[in-house]
Amino acid sequence: MSLSLTFDTLYKYNTAVEGIEMPVQLSVGNQPVIVPDAKLDTGSTFCIFEQGYCAALGLTLENGYPQRIETAMGTFLSYGHEVSLLAMDCEFTTTVFFAALPGFFRNVLGRRGWLDRLRLGVVDYDGELYASLYNETARL
Repeated sequence: MSLSLTFDTLYKYNTAVEGIEMPVQLSVGNQPVIVPDAKLDTGSTFCIFEQGYCAALGLTLENGYPQRIETAMGTFLSYGHEVSLLAMDCEFTTTVFFAALPGFFRNVLGRRGWLDRLRLGVVDYDGELYASLYNETARL
């Protein structure tokens, strides 16, 4: 049996870079900020960004929803804020978390707030990431 899927957008990522990396735009109101190096992380529960992006959006870090994030290396505190997220021509309002650690310089797109909003296909050998918003009619 053969199956096929269709997607609305294709992003070609650099396979020479560790991980699947892509630019993302976060915005609050009409205050957009580009995150040039967000990584797709299916092992991360949340979308997490370095705290400098929180300030660039005009948000006060500690006014967000506090969330302790657990990793294999330990835990750290983060704060959740509602933002508009645009990646791969897919845009929606979601909650992302900003790390309270000043030395946290990783930006990840996790399962809640990003991956759960999309239908996603990956052809890693070719560096291709396919996406459509989940709520659009799935086409098989």
